[in-house]
Amino acid sequence: MSLKLISRGVAAVLLTAGIASAQLLNTKSMDVIRVEKTGISGGKIDSLAQMLGAQQAPGQKLTEEMMTQLRYAVVDNLVGQELIKLEAKKLGIKVSAAKVDSLTALFKKQFPSEDAFMKELKKTNTTMAQFKSKIEDQLKSEVILEKKVPYPTDPTEKQLQAFWELNKSKVVINDTISGARIIIYTKGKSAQEINDAKDMLKGLAAQVRAKKATFAQLAAIYSDDQTAKKTGGVMAKFVAKSKGDAFAKAVSKIKVGEITEVYTDKDGVGIFMLTEKNDGKFESYKHQIDYILRVQAEQERQAKLKGYLDELGKTYKVQYLDKKYEPPQAIGASK
Repeated sequence: MSLKLISRGVAAVLLTAGIASAQLLNTKSMDVIRVEKTGISGGKIDSLAQMLGAQQAPGQKLTEEMMTQLRYAVVDNLVGQELIKLEAKKLGIKVSAAKVDSLTALFKKQFPSEDAFMKELKKTNTTMAQFKSKIEDQLKSEVILEKKVPYPTDPTEKQLQAFWELNKSKVVINDTISGARIIIYTKGKSAQEINDAKDMLKGLAAQVRAKKATFAQLAAIYSDDQTAKKTGGVMAKFVAKSKGDAFAKAVSKIKVGEITEVYTDKDGVGIFMLTEKNDGKFESYKHQIDYILRVQAEQERQAKLKGYLDELGKTYKVQYLDKKYEPPQAIGASK
């Protein structure tokens, strides 16, 4: 058994940038929720739920149960945004035009050109003034949330050690490891092609170390192992020596959370990111413990955020007009 003690369920992460950006979408459906005088349509909620589902489960068919949970996440998000927008207006929160322009420019960079960005605005019947207004609302929300429910700080070494002392007796010690691999098959390739493959793998590892991409993303794109397109190159619980001496030697030089140098074996050239090593030593579990503590801290923050939004829901009127779009323990719902 590993130290992954927390099951990470489908939870509504409120006020995320991804959802906020996606609100370029426009629908003509009837309102199913009202926050004071602002209506939220069922069509808008469903569109955002579909988009969120495509992000979280790419290529999978969304069941009705999944769509229900996604709708609830979107509803909490949208209602929360409207409540904080009202509170920002009440408190007279201001943000500078320079910040609005800076965030607008950052968003534009996601498009290949200015023309492509303007076409997207036109397609969704959104003017530049309206788009900047949404950016301004987002910045005002961040001002309030930073005061009321600030983001958690990084786990300290003392916290990591304390978690380990409490849980180390639950660890099963053996020779297995887990991780993810990117491999380029070299059979029939020239020496130059093999060298080019090695250089590419070095570049991919550098991207991950610089946090410009995740290992799984790159494995799905570049690995010659066909299963990597679905798994991100993940290899679960195996003994390093079973993959050959070159692989075992490369892995022996790294710690959990690190990536090997390029190695060569009978199949080709590859790199491997080590995510789990079951040797019973604290250093091998720090990566997992850090992740667990970050998840716990974010869960605690989400609970505080929900509490804060519930308080705002007592101040401003929230109406759920269609049970299909009313989550259990909905924000601002009549008890």
